[in-house]
Amino acid sequence: MANIISIFVIVKSVADIQVYRFKKSDNELPLFLSQIRCGFPSPADDYLEECLSLDDICIANAASTFLGRVTGHSLKDLLIYPGDIAVIDKSLKPEHRDLVLCAIDGEFNAKILHIDKLQGIRLLSANTDFQPIIINELTDFRVWGVITYIIQNIKSRSDGWHY
Repeated sequence: MANIISIFVIVKSVADIQVYRFKKSDNELPLFLSQIRCGFPSPADDYLEECLSLDDICIANAASTFLGRVTGHSLKDLLIYPGDIAVIDKSLKPEHRDLVLCAIDGEFNAKILHIDKLQGIRLLSANTDFQPIIINELTDFRVWGVITYIIQNIKSRSDGWHY
């Protein structure tokens, strides 16, 4: 059964992200079977052949998947902006350089996980205005989930493009 993403609020925003629970529905979206070129398109290739569900692509485990609305600017150099939707999988084991949603001293933050044998755990931003967060034994810290996808509304940003 194919599905799309439906959401409802479960956690209020306390820092960089608002968290929502994932809920399946029975809708499908059409998929172009031909490649979508960024150069000169072939009109003969513009046909739809099958349907595809966003949660078939983005959701590996619905029971442990949540959506978060980004509210801060700490990931702007990764082209992640306020209003973007993060797909967060709590079942994945966080690894070095993963983009993670973590609870730091009671606040949610989306950061890049940096694990180093000598320096320990650091949480990095993708914005030079933000300093790394050093995790030590006194820090109340846990990784809440791994961010696997970012959903963006590109249309809302096109006014700022200079092309």
